[in-house]
Amino acid sequence: MRDLAGFTVAVASQRRRHEVATLLETMRARTVNVQAARVVAQAEPAAVAESTRRCVGQPVHEVVIPSAFGLRAWLRIAREHGDLDALVSRFREARLLARDAHAADTLRQLGLSQIWATASGTTEDLYRYLLAQPMTGRRVVALVESELHRELCAALRDRGALVVEVVTSRFLPPLRTDELRRLGTVMVRGQVDAVVLTGPTTTVNLLRQAEADGMRDAVLNALAGEVMAACLGPLAAGPLRAYGLTPYVAETPDLADLADGLVDQLPARGPTVDVNGHRVEIRSQSIAVDGIVVPVQHGPITVLRTLARSPGRVVTSAEIRGDSAAWSGVDDHAVEMAVSRLRRAFDGTPLAGVDLVQTVVRRGYRLTA
Repeated sequence: MRDLAGFTVAVASQRRRHEVATLLETMRARTVNVQAARVVAQAEPAAVAESTRRCVGQPVHEVVIPSAFGLRAWLRIAREHGDLDALVSRFREARLLARDAHAADTLRQLGLSQIWATASGTTEDLYRYLLAQPMTGRRVVALVESELHRELCAALRDRGALVVEVVTSRFLPPLRTDELRRLGTVMVRGQVDAVVLTGPTTTVNLLRQAEADGMRDAVLNALAGEVMAACLGPLAAGPLRAYGLTPYVAETPDLADLADGLVDQLPARGPTVDVNGHRVEIRSQSIAVDGIVVPVQHGPITVLRTLARSPGRVVTSAEIRGDSAAWSGVDDHAVEMAVSRLRRAFDGTPLAGVDLVQTVVRRGYRLTA
């Protein structure tokens, strides 16, 4: 069964809750939603006017319209700059793809009648339709209102299309930065197994906030290590690649592809040890013994992760404390209590009663090899 039980995935997007979180939860993952970007439906007239001039300068094959609101903003700016008639002429020669009836009706008000739409009423299906066809040399004009639209335009370019983006939204940092700050903290502490990044603004805002908090290097190290970065498309991955990281990028900017990538790759990334013939998988907030998932607090997880790096080697309390940013300022007694909770966590599993973590008096602890 395709399952993410026991994994914790942070979803950083332009929304308070992204639909990919719902998809991951159907696979039994625990999700943490973070609004890492803000999209304001407010066009920048100069940029839209420039895109319009590029649009009317050459023949157009496809026009993608995701909403009536964005289209009306585009038409208003084109009218103010004297380009409306030329724009409508280009529309007449192109195949018009409208997301829903409202967008189609706005096109019809211009005297246009040949309009394509999808039964689902989603912009993603319009792009899927285009991506399923030969696109080399096709000139596409796309109204862009979200981070997803930007990734879909990049996918068309990868297929050989010539894409003109008409952006009628602004991509900004979130009003509240505390969520981004907490995201950076849980990543550094290893309290999430993966972070999903849905667009370039989302990624840039995460790194900028980490830099403002003096945590940029720690966040990058986490992404280079135990926290998987899963990106909806190459634009979201770009800022991480600039630092030499190799995040996972969905095969297409599709939420199902992104979720499938997490299912395929995330289980193989975490530390795994064999104890008495039993497979023990270590995750950010749980352990799995022969597939049985057991929730475990962060302290015991930190102990287990540290010991699992060198099974059989004695590890001091100081080494364990130094292995997690969350343990700064604690004493050896805190480590002792975490070890005790770790032992109890295996009750009810095939490892119940097994001396998994051995105490070596005055030296430290070791994991049974």
